[in-house]
Amino acid sequence: MNQLATLSTQTEELYVTGNIVIGENEEVTPGIYDLEITGGSGNIFGDRSSVSSLFINWVGGAKENTGGYPSKIRMILFEGDTLEFSDISKVKFNAVPEKVEPSNELGIGEFIVGRDIMPGDYKLSTNVKLNPEFENLGWKITIYNDENGQSRDQMFTATNDDVVVSLKEGEVISISYDNTDHGSSSDDAKLIFAEL
Repeated sequence: MNQLATLSTQTEELYVTGNIVIGENEEVTPGIYDLEITGGSGNIFGDRSSVSSLFINWVGGAKENTGGYPSKIRMILFEGDTLEFSDISKVKFNAVPEKVEPSNELGIGEFIVGRDIMPGDYKLSTNVKLNPEFENLGWKITIYNDENGQSRDQMFTATNDDVVVSLKEGEVISISYDNTDHGSSSDDAKLIFAEL
């Protein structure tokens, strides 16, 4: 997975005129990117060529969109993956550097254990206000293990806020956030991992 970071190639702003296929000879090469939405607001779907448990299903919008959606989403993209955009007109793929400083505060997108965050057991918290009226909205975490192809899910919400996750080297954490704090931007939202 870490090797992918060496392949990432920065793009200019791209108009979305159809599906975007990831490939060595395509406009977007395999790699690790901060996908930036610069026009429109809507859904990002897609198909993985090989890693079927790592779903592509995001909501995003250009900066200051009225839905409070993120304008940047961290994505790990493999050869042959396909991205499908709905109501999003312009995007940019910002290559993530090969070397990154591990952090215990992660935003929205896909992160690699051992690269973006160190392995370990963590208690979750957040820097955003979660609305208790919406019991099933907040942070959704999927932890994917490439060695056995298994994934496990966890929620962190206003009413389910006593949560511990165990992260192993090489696993991928996919993090999404349902913003119920209207007027705030999801770009500033962080899921905080406190080591146990």
